[in-house]
Amino acid sequence: MACCATRRYRIEPAPSGTRPDLTGLSCRWNPIPSRHGEIVSIIAVPSDAQSLPAFQRLVSDLLALAAEEDRGGHPVPLTGPTYSFPSPGLAIEAAALAPRGHRLKPRLSILAQMAVTHLASKTGWKPFGFDAELYKRDTAENSDFRKFDDGLKMTLDIDAEVADRIEQRLKQAEREGIATYGLHRQTSALMTCLVASPFQRNHVHFIDGAAGGYAVAAANLKAKAPA
Repeated sequence: MACCATRRYRIEPAPSGTRPDLTGLSCRWNPIPSRHGEIVSIIAVPSDAQSLPAFQRLVSDLLALAAEEDRGGHPVPLTGPTYSFPSPGLAIEAAALAPRGHRLKPRLSILAQMAVTHLASKTGWKPFGFDAELYKRDTAENSDFRKFDDGLKMTLDIDAEVADRIEQRLKQAEREGIATYGLHRQTSALMTCLVASPFQRNHVHFIDGAAGGYAVAAANLKAKAPA
């Protein structure tokens, strides 16, 4: 049965030289500095099925602690993130869109888009109906800084005292066999964007810590697993 299930969902390797379609995936915003002191990336998972009710109470406690901060610890200010012109990630984005030797056109296209956006933001101009300030506010609204799936993942902007209380609550849950967690503190966050069209308001943005974030938190979590 396991063999059949594996064949059913297996994805065959792409032909040699195939590039992934990364259309709409970008990060043209600057790193987002903490407004309260710390950007804290947290991963917490229940210890087993029997611990789920207690784990749900843990999640409620953590959300209540985060709620003591402005916007519930949301790392992105209401007015949206900031950007630099030209974007320091211009070469990286062009490399993601085209192979070596074919990157001049995407570089120029990205630069032109950023120039129009910069002018629109500074002057209030709305080319083709694009509202730069509304887009920035939507970016803040559409940013995913909390995730609930098999466990809890959060990247929060909080002060050191709240961060300490959150960590103590997680340690308590771990001692009681309710959950296992990984946590990482840093001073800024990063945003990755998935934008089908800048003229639509359903663009999605993913928040992570700028100095390891979920990757370090996951490594801390994994280190606690039995050998």
